[in-house]
Amino acid sequence: MKVHIAEACGFCYGVRRAVEMASQAEAGTYTLGPIIHNPQVVERLSRQGVAPVQSLDEVSDGAKILIRSHGVGPAIYEEAVRKGLEVTDATCPHVKKAQQDAGKIVKEGKKLVIIGEKSHPEVISISQWGVNRAIIIDKEFEAEQISFCDSMGVVVQTTFSQEQFKRILAVLQTKTNHLDVHMTICTATRLRQNAAVSLSGRVDAMIVVGGRNSANTGRLAQVCREQGCPTYHVETAAELRPEWFHGMKNIGITAGASTPDWIIQEVVKIMENLQAEGTEVMSEELLEKYDYEENPKKGDVVKGTVISVNDDAAYVSIGTKAEAILPKKEMAVPAPEKAGDFVKVGDELTVEIANNIKEEGAIVVSLVKMKKVEDWKDVRDAFENGGLIECVGKETNKAGLVVSIKSLRGFIPLSQGDVKFVKSLDYLVGQTFKVKVIDIDEHKNRLVLSRKAVLEAEREEQRAAALEQIEEGAVLEGTVVKIMPYGAFIDLGGVEGLLHISDISWKRISSVDAILKVGQKLQVLVQKFDKERDRISLSLKALQKNPWIAAIEKFEIGDVVKGEVKKLLPFGAILSIDPELQGLLHVSELTDKRGAAVKDLVNIGDIMDVKIIGIDTDKKKISLSVLAIQKDEEEKEVRNYLESSNQDEDAATIGDAVEEDK
Repeated sequence: MKVHIAEACGFCYGVRRAVEMASQAEAGTYTLGPIIHNPQVVERLSRQGVAPVQSLDEVSDGAKILIRSHGVGPAIYEEAVRKGLEVTDATCPHVKKAQQDAGKIVKEGKKLVIIGEKSHPEVISISQWGVNRAIIIDKEFEAEQISFCDSMGVVVQTTFSQEQFKRILAVLQTKTNHLDVHMTICTATRLRQNAAVSLSGRVDAMIVVGGRNSANTGRLAQVCREQGCPTYHVETAAELRPEWFHGMKNIGITAGASTPDWIIQEVVKIMENLQAEGTEVMSEELLEKYDYEENPKKGDVVKGTVISVNDDAAYVSIGTKAEAILPKKEMAVPAPEKAGDFVKVGDELTVEIANNIKEEGAIVVSLVKMKKVEDWKDVRDAFENGGLIECVGKETNKAGLVVSIKSLRGFIPLSQGDVKFVKSLDYLVGQTFKVKVIDIDEHKNRLVLSRKAVLEAEREEQRAAALEQIEEGAVLEGTVVKIMPYGAFIDLGGVEGLLHISDISWKRISSVDAILKVGQKLQVLVQKFDKERDRISLSLKALQKNPWIAAIEKFEIGDVVKGEVKKLLPFGAILSIDPELQGLLHVSELTDKRGAAVKDLVNIGDIMDVKIIGIDTDKKKISLSVLAIQKDEEEKEVRNYLESSNQDEDAATIGDAVEEDK
């Protein structure tokens, strides 16, 4: 068996620079988060007095802080200044460029897309420099879901897979008219991945060395597996199992950017021992070190059979010299009252070794931990595929809500509890609801969830359904959700429309809130629907009869009515003849004297009889006249005179006739 080392592996420039800066730092210096994703390096630095903290809240004012290679957002620098901290910036230059590119894209008004792991600290820092406006994706189907835009800028995680980046980029090119690509995968990453791909095509198996929480190490293992090469990801040489390489002739070794040389050399040394000894005959030291059958270690998953049970525990045969103990607290959550209530003799179980056997002697196994493994898998699948999981609210604190997901505990930050601002999530305690996973770290037992994302998605579905029902001229029921000086926003069942102040009432109103209240339900007419901009204009008054039209129906041309002078004009006077109606009394209809001034003839407040001589319903105008009344009176007098004269003539003629008869 031959051992081959990849041409490019181990520390990259940015990581080596950060580790050197941390190594040279004074004791008492803090790193904001682990300096790199390698537990062994972090532990060594901690022994030197350079320890990690999770936030600046954990350090006192004036302390020394070192920013790790992944970088941080601008808010951290501002907070450090406020606390008077002495800052050493070890941000990788490639990450720094990606941060600057993200800020530039947003400043130019383009849609920012970051290709990388949503929960990776480097990606989070890049997004923060893009004022948290980024769409973060790492899969092709996520790129498919991005809406089309005119201009888009792309930044990529420095350690992202080149091949996956190319596939996602091909999708993004169909989502915009102008694509501005900032190729921020660093050269060292490309060289390391290319070297791993090349080597994995020439060997029987690959060993990838590096921290399990290291994204770039995980991708090295991924690209090796994609070549069809058996691949084993280990953190240290102690994890190597000789049986993996039985009968193999060529073994390749590569390492992630966070893996120091001394860990790589330990792996090489072990493999060289195997090379010298052969996989058939191993040295006593190696046999002792890797005697897994007789000495299973903490975390191993084994099969066993229950051979006896008492009230507190069951004893399980797992093939070792001593039986394993399965305490009732490790059977289920909550634990059964008696172990016999949960298992019986003869049951075949798959359990996990729960303790360090060499230190504690007896072997303790757990079904709960196995259940947690399954539950973590379900949660991880939901996180990777964008699925939803069900949880139950347990208890609240100032920061948010603690929930349970089967055997796991999760946390919903206050900002992720609802679509609207809330001061507490107490109302969710005891409730069962669905959430989306937004951050996951099994090693730290960290599970961050969002109910807000689920509600937003549901609201978007409701919006899409509501939009299908909306058309101009439709009368819909809505609810007032927001009142502004210029109008009110009405929820139409998932989509909002604007009811402008001018469309609320036929009467002039002083303020919107004098007429409408938040939560009020009302019928509205869809006046205009702009589908391209999703803008809906509504009207309330369109469903009401025009009060002017209703009032004018009581009158007709020729009616004589009483009017009150409301306003004087150079050419006439405005009179109110009804609470809803006003008409114009032109000066020519007020007097027949030429050059007469209106103000000399009438005063505001005068009550007078006027005749309606014109009604224009289209222009909502009424013409009034005083002279018409005078003319009518004169004509009446003439008619009365003529009628009286005729009667006199008729009476004389009859009398005369009577006299003659006598």
